[in-house]
Amino acid sequence: MALMIAMFGAALPTLLAFPEERPVFVREFSTDHYRVSTYFLSRLGMEALLTGLQMLTVCLITYFMIDFELGFGWHFVILYSLSMVSTALAMLLGSAVEDPQLAAEMLPMVLVPQIMFSGFFIATELIPVWLRWVVSTWCIVALSILSSTP
Repeated sequence: MALMIAMFGAALPTLLAFPEERPVFVREFSTDHYRVSTYFLSRLGMEALLTGLQMLTVCLITYFMIDFELGFGWHFVILYSLSMVSTALAMLLGSAVEDPQLAAEMLPMVLVPQIMFSGFFIATELIPVWLRWVVSTWCIVALSILSSTP
């Protein structure tokens, strides 16, 4: 459950913010206020800070509730990494569409396959070979090791 909170909780605000900011960004870019790379790097930096605070809150709740064997830092690093990947995917999706409603409807099409093929619901061996490159099992494996190491 903490993984889904990390994925959707971090991705949704980022996803909805960019389509709403698009007119301002286009106007300021057209008048040479800043470059595209400057905007996206500053935006990603702020998202990294906000995502870190959000994941710290989630980790404080879930770490002591689940009582992992290894340290709090590993739990935070795993959830923060997953949420930053989700944030980057949401930023990519949010910049590809103009309508926030459409972006919100497309987010599950991007994130749910990541959940389905993570190795938790479907064993990695049962996933077709041509589709295994999509699979990202690192988070499930890392949390499994984290929860079972004495």
